[in-house]
Amino acid sequence: MKRRDFLKKTALTLGAIAVAGKEVMAQDIHKEHKMPGMVHEPPAKDMKHEMKMHEPIGWADPKIKVSPPPPLMGKQMGRVITPNVLPLGYERDGKVKVFTLIVQPVEYYILDGEPPEDSLWDKVHKAKGLMAGMMLPKKVKAWGFNGSVPGPTIEAYEGDRVRIIVKNELPEPTSIHWHGFEVPNDQDGSGGITQPPIQPGETFIYEFTLYQTGTLMYHAGFNEKKQVGMGLGGLFVIHPKKAKYKIAKDFAMLIQEWHILPGNENPDVTSTDPNWFTFNGKAAPSTEMLTVNEGDHVRIRFGNLSNQNAHPIHLHGYTWKVVGTEGGPIPESAQWPGNTIDVAPGTVRDVEFIAWNPGLWAFHCHKLHHIVNAHADMPMGVMPMGGMTTILNVIPKEGEFTFLGFPPVKKIKGWKHPGQGGRR
Repeated sequence: MKRRDFLKKTALTLGAIAVAGKEVMAQDIHKEHKMPGMVHEPPAKDMKHEMKMHEPIGWADPKIKVSPPPPLMGKQMGRVITPNVLPLGYERDGKVKVFTLIVQPVEYYILDGEPPEDSLWDKVHKAKGLMAGMMLPKKVKAWGFNGSVPGPTIEAYEGDRVRIIVKNELPEPTSIHWHGFEVPNDQDGSGGITQPPIQPGETFIYEFTLYQTGTLMYHAGFNEKKQVGMGLGGLFVIHPKKAKYKIAKDFAMLIQEWHILPGNENPDVTSTDPNWFTFNGKAAPSTEMLTVNEGDHVRIRFGNLSNQNAHPIHLHGYTWKVVGTEGGPIPESAQWPGNTIDVAPGTVRDVEFIAWNPGLWAFHCHKLHHIVNAHADMPMGVMPMGGMTTILNVIPKEGEFTFLGFPPVKKIKGWKHPGQGGRR
């Protein structure tokens, strides 16, 4: 046999073995993943002919009409509160929970401007004696889901079968990657690898069974540097079939960072020097406060879709336990205490604590560059609380006291330190 023929035959044999091996692995992992009658088409063998790449034409394509949010946007909310972001409801097709995500241009304000008169944020800022002119509204031309940046938090339960209908209204192809999910290969959403990208104006349907529990994410799976940088991401919470204990307040926070020049509404996705930092798409003081009652068992879920930075998120007045990652819940014996958690890009961290200590508590990224807005080139006076900053408002059960510049608030009688039984 000639050497050329031998090499050709060997390559064909190895290719066949690789394909066979891949089929065996697909059968071995979660046999329930077999999906007869799937709605979407499997990836084409020759993706080059299927992709039909469009040239990017900017933020929006005037030929594509931007749809209003789906009717179930903001309805059928589950247990998770995502400040500043509406939830996403579902409808049923038999036993399948069906969600709709429309990927589209979104024009919105990262910073709404001065906080409303006599609001708690307004009182905080006046009490600090801040520089004038630092609260100018900041409008951004971003990309989001269902008119929202970030996208709505999706909630479901372990064992649920979910179907996510994704319509692309961007001026370029996209796909959705289910970040951290154990799903069949053709549902992973890596555009150009596991599926042809979804062309502008087209719809693709993902469907899979949820075998995990915990906090996961979804984000653009095609042209990620640009599309995730433009805002395309969201959180996905999978509740266990049976919870071990009750959570009174369950919050979700998606961390993002942006570089936006003064007088410009378009994010610069090429920059590695961000100057705007957001919790759930908003910079303080436009971030919603987290309000709980004294005695509540509180969980906060952090997911980081920043391009560049890890974010050490710090809460005043409390020690929490780190109870989960993007890999799922952490066994109790392996949980660790703290009040600052570093959330690296692509990771999730869940923390829990008992709200035993009433009052207003600052809650922010501890990279101090990340808690002011715009980073204007000017002499620094007293800077506003901006960026990744919010406040945990723990409403006491009884009594009252007054903060400087604030109306009276109730205070618990017999203040207890954690060591005296005030915290579990």
